[in-house]
Amino acid sequence: MGRISGTSIALLVILSFIWGSSFILMKLGLHAYSWDQVAAMRISIAGIIFIPYVIIKFSSIKKFHYIILFALLEVGIPPFLYTFAQTYVDSGTAGILNSLVPLFTLLSGVLIFSVKTTFTKVLGVLIGLVGAVLLVIFEQGSDENVNITNYHGLLIVFATLLYGIGGNILKEKLYDVSSMLITATSFTTLGIPAVIYLLTTDLLSMPLSDIETLKSFTAIATLSIFGSALAIVLLNVLIKKSTALFASFCTYLIPFVAIFWGMLDGENINTMHFFSLVLILFGITIANKRVK
Repeated sequence: MGRISGTSIALLVILSFIWGSSFILMKLGLHAYSWDQVAAMRISIAGIIFIPYVIIKFSSIKKFHYIILFALLEVGIPPFLYTFAQTYVDSGTAGILNSLVPLFTLLSGVLIFSVKTTFTKVLGVLIGLVGAVLLVIFEQGSDENVNITNYHGLLIVFATLLYGIGGNILKEKLYDVSSMLITATSFTTLGIPAVIYLLTTDLLSMPLSDIETLKSFTAIATLSIFGSALAIVLLNVLIKKSTALFASFCTYLIPFVAIFWGMLDGENINTMHFFSLVLILFGITIANKRVK
């Protein structure tokens, strides 16, 4: 890896804080809205924001089929998986499981895009997966919901797999498309069906004059604007300014931010959280270790 600029490091820290805070914002949104409403609102609000930009730049859009595929994998399906999972999985655990993104980026790169790999990368993948499995299996909860908790934790793991594939599509197929244009087109296109879906729910019957509803809406709007729209733009810029490998380092810091917010919100953080976190980060470090 070449010399990394101060701008790239700053972008990495900002992304880590934004995405690390996303899990607690999802949890706050779930106080008043259902999991599917939170996910659809997250997409639709960002889509509405980007409409003017897409209209202006419409003639510049290219590789639309790859953008749509990227959109589904990166901003379309994962929000539903994450919010559904967080009806049972706390934000700290969700943040830790999110560390699997670089590992699945490596796996999908090898299996789908024929990216060359090494023994150390494979070893890192296996160690990281062991950490994720242990976290899901030993997630604290009552006897009545332990199986449900495990199942929902695996949904987050699946979401990280989609993120990994989406990252490879961005790197391999959309490297010559504007970061802003990719983000705007993704959210605007998916925002249309998201808005239509929201109209079939009881969303309009939930007045913002209710203080709890207003708090949840504010959390979702913040999540949409910063955790989705802004974050995807910054990610694309970071990858183009440095490398995809360096950009993936933000997932090393995300779990710590998520656990910090979880502790402030009164979530129970136990030894298994930290043990699993150490295993996952150790696996990711080995997977990204450069061999001379």
